[in-house]
Amino acid sequence: MTKDCIVGLDIGTTKVCAIVGEVDRDGALRIVGVGHSPSKGIRKGVVVDIDESANAIIDAVGKVRRSTEYEINTVVAGITGEHIASLNSKGVVAITGSNHEITEDDVARAQDKARVIVLPPDREIIHFLPRSYTVDGQSGIRNPVGMSGLRLEVEMHIVTGAVTFIENVVRSVHKAGLTIDATVLEPIATGEAVLLPAERDMGVALADIGGGTTDVAIFVDGDVVYSSVIPVGGTHVTRDISIGLRCDPEEAERVKVLYGTCLVETVGSPQSDHFEMCCLGETAGRQIPRRILAEIVYPRMEELYEMVSAEIDKSGYHNLLPAGIVLSGGGSQIAGGTQLCQRVTGLPTRIGMPRDVSGLTEVLRSPVYATGVGLALYGARHSRVIPSREQSSEASAISVPAPITPLPPLGNFMKSLQQFFARFTGGSK
Repeated sequence: MTKDCIVGLDIGTTKVCAIVGEVDRDGALRIVGVGHSPSKGIRKGVVVDIDESANAIIDAVGKVRRSTEYEINTVVAGITGEHIASLNSKGVVAITGSNHEITEDDVARAQDKARVIVLPPDREIIHFLPRSYTVDGQSGIRNPVGMSGLRLEVEMHIVTGAVTFIENVVRSVHKAGLTIDATVLEPIATGEAVLLPAERDMGVALADIGGGTTDVAIFVDGDVVYSSVIPVGGTHVTRDISIGLRCDPEEAERVKVLYGTCLVETVGSPQSDHFEMCCLGETAGRQIPRRILAEIVYPRMEELYEMVSAEIDKSGYHNLLPAGIVLSGGGSQIAGGTQLCQRVTGLPTRIGMPRDVSGLTEVLRSPVYATGVGLALYGARHSRVIPSREQSSEASAISVPAPITPLPPLGNFMKSLQQFFARFTGGSK
């Protein structure tokens, strides 16, 4: 990777996507190549087979190499999975200079204080992000360098992950013949691509619905204040369709994308609104009422948005999000998703598309590519301040994750789904 080239590598449950961007003198990113491959060896954002995941990375990067003729060696890799945890920590130092002017060294000392917390040996820091500074009781300061004061306080958002899970991602990338410039929590990267500056300042929640996980990040006053990962995503909807309509996963994915909806009430009568699909063991297509498909999609998506709402409530920022929720990822493309999310959470909702990039904009005008574009943007904007993974590992020896609170129970979802499948199966005999 040349000095002015950034490669974002999104290693997802359903696909591996490599985005190549050129950075101009003003720091603007121009996308020059996209390569993607079906993901193998990844489940719920976690590597379960290094050989298969490495082959998928080789395929995706190989495609973008051929299309751009760049010799790609280094990538900015995304990290996700339910092992992710986060917390906010404070550090306080006294300003001891003769004129009490705050320097870069004072800021670094305060940040080091915020990191001094106990971390188990199976965890490591992925990010330590300064949120805001307080000087002599005056809060909300973004950059205290040059100011006068006696006491400097910093609040930092610290994201941690399981060492073994992160190491398996690194091993997969290395086995593909690449090195990692930085590992970035995927919702933070996605926020770089889809959120407006005004939304980040006002207060906004990002829900990136991937294949096996949904990443949640909350931004207030321009910075991330809460992050978590829900182990439910679009493949769960696909699996429900596959079971309910007795078809293979590929056919279930096809009908989900083309005919699925989160709102049963928007579908016409079974006699007038239907689609054709092939069920298992059948050579001829069968006409399926679209309402039946909607009755499969709706409960799972409602449950997912209830989990997103629970994460927002747990963060304590539910009443501080005037910009509402921005949905991204492939799972956000199911028709009626924004309306259902707004109904469940009570917050205004929109779909987020990649922005602030030029080049292959028509190809990338989809929430599917938001994380890949965000990783490239993050690398372009923060390349001088991204800590190396070795630095993160050293810092992790004195830090601790937030306790991982169990996800809310699925309630009666599985019971109602079983009753629905039994009714549908009985009606088709």
